[in-house]
Amino acid sequence: MNFPHNTLALCTAVAAALAITACSETGNPQLDMCKKIAGNLLPGSVEYGEISEVKNKNEMHLTLPYSSNGESSEAVCTFAVDPNNKEAYQTAPKEMVLGGYAISSKDLMKASFASSKEVLKDSADETKRQAAEAAEEAKVMAAEAKDKATEVAAEAKEKATEVAAEAKAKASEVATQIKDSEAVERAKMLADDAKDKAKSALLEGTKKLQETLEK
Repeated sequence: MNFPHNTLALCTAVAAALAITACSETGNPQLDMCKKIAGNLLPGSVEYGEISEVKNKNEMHLTLPYSSNGESSEAVCTFAVDPNNKEAYQTAPKEMVLGGYAISSKDLMKASFASSKEVLKDSADETKRQAAEAAEEAKVMAAEAKDKATEVAAEAKEKATEVAAEAKAKASEVATQIKDSEAVERAKMLADDAKDKAKSALLEGTKKLQETLEK
């Protein structure tokens, strides 16, 4: 089966748009598409109000209040459920009502084709921006981690110095105590020796006195 060139191009663009994720401009690819299509179909600049969203198991309806060239109305985009993922919806709308008028399939096809390319570009730009932010955050975190590591290393060095000083002081104190203990033991030994010598001298003197008296 042969398809018109525009239909094939649209299918290619829509297939690519279906791959858009949370890196889109708003984080909602259906909303991005609806806004882009409305912007491509409306003259001049467009400002949007607060959107409303209604979902069921088959479709999702997005209503976007807008003002353009001094006139206010709303755009309603209807998205079919994704046949490959029943929990999601297709990115390209199957129907659109703009300012109370239904957009023809032909005009919707053209607008969807142009808008899908813009959404993909916005998604790529947003992805690039987020990547740059993540890289900058990683750089800041790395610098903070380096500073913290330096701080911890300095604290560890200071603590090690304190512990070493305390150990040295304790060792000196123990050495002094050991030295004092040895001195006391030595003095005791000398006193005991002097006592023994004095006792011996006394006994020897008594013995000699007795021998002299016996003569």
